[in-house]
Amino acid sequence: MIPLQVPFAEKDEAKALGARWDPMQKIWYIPDALETQADQFQRWLPGGSVTQPGAVTDSPLAEQAIPANDQEKGVPLSQLMFQVQTALRQRFQGGIWVRAEIANLNERRGHIYLELSETAETGQPIATCRAMIWQSQATHLLAQFESVTGVSLQTGQSVLLLTEVNFHEKFGFSLMVQDIDPSFTLGEIEANLNKIREQLKQEGLLAHNKRFAMPTDFMRLAVVAPPNAAGLGDFRADADHLHQLGLCEFLYFYASFQGDKAETELGLAFENVWALHEEKPFDAMIIIRGGGAKLDLNPLNTYTLAKQVAQASLPVLTGIGHERDNTILDEVAAVRFDTPSKVIAAVRHQIVTGAQTARQHWEQVQHLSRRFLDRQKQQLQSAEHTIQHQSLVWLHRHQSKLTPWMQTIQQQAQAKVQHESYQLSQHQQQVQTQTQHRLTMHRQHLSQMHSIIQTVPHTLLERARKHNKQMIGYVLSAGPKTQLSRGFALVRNSKGEPITEAEQARHQAQLAIQFRDGTVKAVPLDDPDQ
Repeated sequence: MIPLQVPFAEKDEAKALGARWDPMQKIWYIPDALETQADQFQRWLPGGSVTQPGAVTDSPLAEQAIPANDQEKGVPLSQLMFQVQTALRQRFQGGIWVRAEIANLNERRGHIYLELSETAETGQPIATCRAMIWQSQATHLLAQFESVTGVSLQTGQSVLLLTEVNFHEKFGFSLMVQDIDPSFTLGEIEANLNKIREQLKQEGLLAHNKRFAMPTDFMRLAVVAPPNAAGLGDFRADADHLHQLGLCEFLYFYASFQGDKAETELGLAFENVWALHEEKPFDAMIIIRGGGAKLDLNPLNTYTLAKQVAQASLPVLTGIGHERDNTILDEVAAVRFDTPSKVIAAVRHQIVTGAQTARQHWEQVQHLSRRFLDRQKQQLQSAEHTIQHQSLVWLHRHQSKLTPWMQTIQQQAQAKVQHESYQLSQHQQQVQTQTQHRLTMHRQHLSQMHSIIQTVPHTLLERARKHNKQMIGYVLSAGPKTQLSRGFALVRNSKGEPITEAEQARHQAQLAIQFRDGTVKAVPLDDPDQ
């Protein structure tokens, strides 16, 4: 089996050529049946080359290889495996410090079983190996690692291990861990931080969020935190009190700060904050965590999260909970605090300071307003006295001018009233005369109408009597006997019912035809043409 380094985007092409995926080691490889065709996999081979089957290589085993003879070809597998074991022991004597990443970790009966891996910059694994820490050393090594790093040995950590090479005829190659250097793991984190700092600096983002000053007042805040963070309870004790007093609104966005999902969940939380900030702005975004080991901060030290915080369109305040240890989020945020408690204390201080300042300004406004009102009151009193004095002088001056005019107006008004009274009396006499004339004419008209009403009913009744007599005579003359006497006949069926249509008559067995002087029985013919 020859391992391959196949990018994800090219996996379908490699698979079409015959490459296979090993889910245990998580690598692509060339099956044994296709090793003679390894040239077509050239671009995915580690180092760009492959050793053809049967080729002679410089190996510790080459000198000890046993040639086949005609009587017995090949060697037993156990013998070959023993030779490999012997060669490895001779080549790798004593301990070897190995750098690797923990891909998997399990504990069975006190022993620690590790799966170590090394990945390329593209993220593709280029080497994997099993490793063990025996129970006799596991307790001591794990405790020492945790005391220095503040976190237990776990999947995803970069480690420097003192190992011994081991090869077993049945179980294959593995490494026996003799010691662990915790300072290497911490150094890897710092190296990653330096790389992120340099990239943000080149993009002009390292101090981008620091352009925002600490807000002087807070009305609405977004808080990003783990749902069960140690410092969240202390933070909310003060925050809820401020919220209940109506001084500040807090909206919480929960996300994991540890594990593989930390970067994804925090990224979604930040995007949710940005979306709500566009609808109704926040004064700031607060990121809090509280407590925990130093290595627990590692999921926060990613370029993606740092860039999101640096490019935020509002000030970001951090209180991740470490006084001496920073995360990259602390470095790019506008303001950093050691703990969540210090963040809420600063918020409360700004609100209290703002309230005190507002109160001082209000008291100053009240004092200045009173002084202004007092001056205006004095000015109004002086103006009122002046207006009253000038009004009396003006009234006296104009009263003497208005007196002759008043007399003239009274005289003209009296003359006008007398003239209008005379005109009204004349109109009243005309109205009375015309009214009496009209009443006389209406009385005469009513008298004529009364005479007509008394005469017309008798005339109408007489006409109605004559009409009724005529109608009665007409009805009597239209009876059956009258019609029979005029030459008409009445046709009935056997039940005595009148027959009015020829079609009805054809379907009767016998008909009775009534004439003026008697009835004749008749039988209808079937043929309508006869």
